[in-house]
Amino acid sequence: MSAQDVDRRSDLARWISGVHAFPADRGTLLERAQSQSAPEGVLSALRSLPDRTFDNVEDVAHELGIGGNEQHD
Repeated sequence: MSAQDVDRRSDLARWISGVHAFPADRGTLLERAQSQSAPEGVLSALRSLPDRTFDNVEDVAHELGIGGNEQHD
Protein backbone atom coordinates (compact mmCIF):
# COMPACT_ATOMS: atom_id res chain seq x y z
CA MET A 1 0.00 0.00 0.00
CA SER A 2 1.41 3.37 -1.00
CA ALA A 3 1.70 6.30 1.38
CA GLN A 4 -1.11 8.00 -0.55
CA ASP A 5 -3.32 4.92 -0.07
CA VAL A 6 -2.58 4.92 3.65
CA ASP A 7 -3.61 8.58 3.84
CA ARG A 8 -6.80 7.99 1.84
CA ARG A 9 -7.77 5.00 3.97
CA SER A 10 -7.04 6.89 7.19
CA ASP A 11 -9.16 9.83 6.02
CA LEU A 12 -12.00 7.50 5.09
CA ALA A 13 -11.82 5.70 8.44
CA ARG A 14 -11.98 9.03 10.27
CA TRP A 15 -15.48 9.65 8.91
CA ILE A 16 -17.04 6.17 9.00
CA SER A 17 -15.45 4.38 11.94
CA GLY A 18 -16.66 4.21 15.50
CA VAL A 19 -17.94 1.92 18.18
CA HIS A 20 -20.27 -0.62 16.59
CA ALA A 21 -19.84 1.06 13.19
CA PHE A 22 -19.76 -2.22 11.28
CA PRO A 23 -21.26 -4.13 9.68
CA ALA A 24 -22.91 -1.31 7.75
CA ASP A 25 -24.42 -0.76 4.33
CA ARG A 26 -23.68 2.09 1.92
CA GLY A 27 -26.59 4.20 3.16
CA THR A 28 -25.57 3.87 6.80
CA LEU A 29 -21.96 4.76 6.03
CA LEU A 30 -23.07 7.76 4.01
CA GLU A 31 -25.43 8.96 6.76
CA ARG A 32 -22.66 8.61 9.36
CA ALA A 33 -20.21 10.60 7.23
CA GLN A 34 -22.79 13.29 6.45
CA SER A 35 -23.72 13.67 10.12
CA GLN A 36 -20.06 14.33 10.89
CA SER A 37 -19.72 16.87 8.05
CA ALA A 38 -17.29 14.76 6.04
CA PRO A 39 -15.69 16.47 3.03
CA GLU A 40 -17.33 16.06 -0.37
CA GLY A 41 -14.54 13.74 -1.58
CA VAL A 42 -15.38 11.22 1.14
CA LEU A 43 -19.12 11.53 0.53
CA SER A 44 -18.62 11.06 -3.20
CA ALA A 45 -16.53 7.93 -2.62
CA LEU A 46 -19.19 6.50 -0.32
CA ARG A 47 -21.93 7.25 -2.87
CA SER A 48 -19.97 5.23 -5.44
CA LEU A 49 -20.07 2.08 -3.30
CA PRO A 50 -22.35 -0.77 -4.35
CA ASP A 51 -25.46 -1.30 -2.26
CA ARG A 52 -24.24 -4.07 0.01
CA THR A 53 -23.11 -4.62 3.59
CA PHE A 54 -19.48 -3.92 4.47
CA ASP A 55 -17.72 -5.74 7.32
CA ASN A 56 -15.09 -3.09 8.19
CA VAL A 57 -13.11 -0.11 6.91
CA GLU A 58 -10.75 -2.46 5.08
CA ASP A 59 -13.71 -3.89 3.16
CA VAL A 60 -14.82 -0.37 2.16
CA ALA A 61 -11.28 0.66 1.20
CA HIS A 62 -10.82 -2.47 -0.91
CA GLU A 63 -14.10 -1.79 -2.74
CA LEU A 64 -12.88 1.76 -3.47
CA GLY A 65 -9.58 0.45 -4.84
CA ILE A 66 -7.51 1.81 -1.97
CA GLY A 67 -4.56 -0.42 -1.32
CA GLY A 68 -3.34 -1.34 -4.76
CA ASN A 69 -6.28 -3.23 -6.21
CA GLU A 70 -8.85 -1.75 -8.54
CA GLN A 71 -12.49 -1.42 -7.57
CA HIS A 72 -14.67 -4.49 -7.58
CA ASP A 73 -17.29 -4.81 -10.30
